[in-house]
Amino acid sequence: MQTEQRQKIPILQNQVVVFSKNYLPLARINIKRAIVLLVTGQAETLEFSSTQQWEVRSPSVVLQIPDHIRLTSGNPERHWKLPPVNRREVFRRDNHTCQYCGSTRHLTLDHVIP
Repeated sequence: MQTEQRQKIPILQNQVVVFSKNYLPLARINIKRAIVLLVTGQAETLEFSSTQQWEVRSPSVVLQIPDHIRLTSGNPERHWKLPPVNRREVFRRDNHTCQYCGSTRHLTLDHVIP
């Protein structure tokens, strides 16, 4: 019964896993976006042993869309947001206490950070 329900899901509502140039997983996108990336040459297919493919038909073209693609252009690596490094954030990080003696009065950065 579950397989019948899976088959009734429209193909364009499935999702594709996108990997960076360095094979790091970035996101899950819908098949429409994956088709655009593949047709414009911004991505290539990745074939694993258990790769599933969906067949998308247009009047003139039949496309095989895999469930894993890898970006080939640009530099889409994740840029991790670093917390601000300032006096207030250091005090907040250390819960307004000295890391040496545990004092909560007359704190300075030199006293908080060893």
